[in-house]
Amino acid sequence: MTVVTARDLLNDPAFHGYRLLGGASGLDHVVRNAAQIQTGADLSRIAPGSVGVTDLGDRAGVSAQHLVEVFCRRLHGRGGRMLVIVGNVEAATQSTIRLADRFGLPLVAVAPTSIPASAAALTARLLGLVQQPELLYARAMAGVVSKLVTADTLERVVAIAAEALRGTAAVVAAEGRIVSGGLRWATPEQVTRHATITTERLPDHAWASCPVPGSGHRLWLVAETADGGPAWQEAARAVTQTAAVAAGAWVAHDRLRQERDRARLAGLLTELLQLEGAPVIPEHVARRAARAGIVLDGWHVGVHLTWGYGGEQTSADLTPQLTSALEEEGFALPVFERADGWSSWVTSPERPSEQEVGLLAARLRKVLAWFNAAYAENRSFVPLAAGVGRPATGPAAVAATLGQAHQAALTAASDGPGVVEHIDDVGPEQLMWRWFTTEAFREQAARLLAPVLAAPDSGMLLRTLDAYLTCGSSPGETAKAIGLHRNTVTQRITVLERLLGGPVASLDRLALHLACRSLTAGASRTPGGGHPAPARTPHL
Repeated sequence: MTVVTARDLLNDPAFHGYRLLGGASGLDHVVRNAAQIQTGADLSRIAPGSVGVTDLGDRAGVSAQHLVEVFCRRLHGRGGRMLVIVGNVEAATQSTIRLADRFGLPLVAVAPTSIPASAAALTARLLGLVQQPELLYARAMAGVVSKLVTADTLERVVAIAAEALRGTAAVVAAEGRIVSGGLRWATPEQVTRHATITTERLPDHAWASCPVPGSGHRLWLVAETADGGPAWQEAARAVTQTAAVAAGAWVAHDRLRQERDRARLAGLLTELLQLEGAPVIPEHVARRAARAGIVLDGWHVGVHLTWGYGGEQTSADLTPQLTSALEEEGFALPVFERADGWSSWVTSPERPSEQEVGLLAARLRKVLAWFNAAYAENRSFVPLAAGVGRPATGPAAVAATLGQAHQAALTAASDGPGVVEHIDDVGPEQLMWRWFTTEAFREQAARLLAPVLAAPDSGMLLRTLDAYLTCGSSPGETAKAIGLHRNTVTQRITVLERLLGGPVASLDRLALHLACRSLTAGASRTPGGGHPAPARTPHL
């Protein structure tokens, strides 16, 4: 059976705007009765565990102050649990307040404008709540389901839970972010370590939480209040569970909407990337862009954000958070999910100056610094870097500037987290390095040189083949370059030609050389993710 404490009663609307004058240490005592007291005779009949309610009426001055102190002493002596003064707050002197603190007897003042307004009506209300604790939240809980059925936003779901439990509420994400609503006392760290419905009473507040179904333990619905005893905690378990289900339905609906938006944006981006060489933007593409709120006229500067070579994460999981971070920094951008990150562009009516493009890159660095730091403790998160393309206009502008931004972003990612590179600051050697160390090229290189890679001394043979092709297929020059005897080089080339199925001169030397460079370069990548200085250009 649910018990009711003084703290629970103070959470009832009848105590709206109350003042706790003293005796806070007794708020968690169980209340079992309520009685109106106007005289000493009333106190002699009061049962232990009762709340005493008094209305001093027109009494003022010493008479009222004396009565309140007497009521406080005698109510404590009878095992009372709380003294409520309707109106006339001045009747409680400092000595009476100190007395209430010493007794641990909550001394509460209620304005006459509260509902119910009279001491008799308030006493009747309290007596009903003590005898039937479920009435404390029955009316609020009865309306929760009907209200949640019509809740069309997550914010509305949270507001309904907060209203029902007469406190504050929020939806919290696993990484500690407040998704909706707000909390005054409970911390996200307290909430997210619990995998089931949880309630807890702490010295200054009570809170309850429930994981949101369908979120994969990524979201929790939380409610809290200052005045939450056992009755509130029991009600909070029911309300948070019901509201969490509604939040889960909203999450599923929002996820479906996001998937539709992603599909529309992905289709639009595909068409824009295929416009290279087109004299005009096709009408159906222009209409799709307009429906998505994307401007195609003017000058575009491409931006690509990536986790770079070897990263494994899904852009869709972070798109909302990244979009919000960009918006915080003033970027009103369409964000398109790509296989290795996100692409977007900034549009302006006039060609942006070099200084304006530089400022754009600086703002991007600020976004990445915050974003990488915010998710640093997430073990599955790979830090981001970014690239910026050149300003471009015309039907093929988006494809051109995004291609440049993507190239610059891959170079930036190889230099470290948070780096932002402009395409004009990326040299041809860096671009070549990024090209032939991509996973796709390395896979092709591995297929081409599979017989060599299967040999016991594959590393030695690859280095010899790379040097041999770099030195124009000269055994003598190759011997000098790698510090071997000419005969040793010749012997190794003989082995290589046997493995490759013919003389090196009769094979595709450029393909062989790039394949060698890709595999040997990949093996020599620095542990920090950077790249060594570019080697000599292949000698064709």
